[in-house]
Amino acid sequence: EALPGVGRKTANVVLNTAFGEPTMAVDTHIFRVANRTGLAPGRTPLAVELGLLKCIPPAYRMHAHHWLILHGRYVCQARRPLCEHCQVRAHCDQGRPA
Repeated sequence: EALPGVGRKTANVVLNTAFGEPTMAVDTHIFRVANRTGLAPGRTPLAVELGLLKCIPPAYRMHAHHWLILHGRYVCQARRPLCEHCQVRAHCDQGRPA
């Protein structure tokens, strides 16, 4: 993060993908999914990151941010979430069937 133009998200992406560190890079998709589902609610990306690191088992941390990004991009979309196609709907705060 000491490099010009490098924030926490970019630093975590580099640590994860280039150096194999099990970090959580919180982008807009992950921020939305974590808050919408109740997985790791937070008001800031850092709060969500810390919440995710607490609830995601170490064995899954290496790949979890990729999975959450893809879920947010293709299923738990911002404007129209596809809850009817969601594999974790039963565990979601917003999409849980009534």
